[in-house]
Amino acid sequence: IGEANVTKEKVEITKVTMSEMDRKVTIDGQGVITIPAAATSQPTKSTGKIIFMDSNRGGKQLHYSRTGDPEGFEYTFEAPAAGTYLLTARVVTPSWKQHLTLKVNDAGTPIDIALPFTVGMWDQTEPVELTLQKGRNVLSFSRDHERLKGLTIRDFTLTPVK
Repeated sequence: IGEANVTKEKVEITKVTMSEMDRKVTIDGQGVITIPAAATSQPTKSTGKIIFMDSNRGGKQLHYSRTGDPEGFEYTFEAPAAGTYLLTARVVTPSWKQHLTLKVNDAGTPIDIALPFTVGMWDQTEPVELTLQKGRNVLSFSRDHERLKGLTIRDFTLTPVK
């Protein structure tokens, strides 16, 4: 018995209603930026590969399906200050050796984010260092499709390095 990455059956995408709170980027008093996974600037609705869904913890989450062609997703937000930040993501992964690739403001070398094998439980990635400019920033994520497994993201946290 083999596992296929493509189904011949029509897959119905459940429409999820997202409120402004589900998509609200927040900044605390220490300048820590929290970006909900549902706050994407591209795509802004489920595509089949990227699926927004209700979270059992409240709010929404983004699921990156293992089936279909690779698809990027991005977040546009305002940073309160320029500088170096540590990015972590709260994720669920069903297998090991998974990665996200990140480009910041479409500049520089892509950053590899190793995803922890979470055995289906929420966990955080190890922090990766990146540089943000004051004001508008864009984080563009992509994935290598070879031997790709599904991934669910709850949010991203950007902590300024003092």
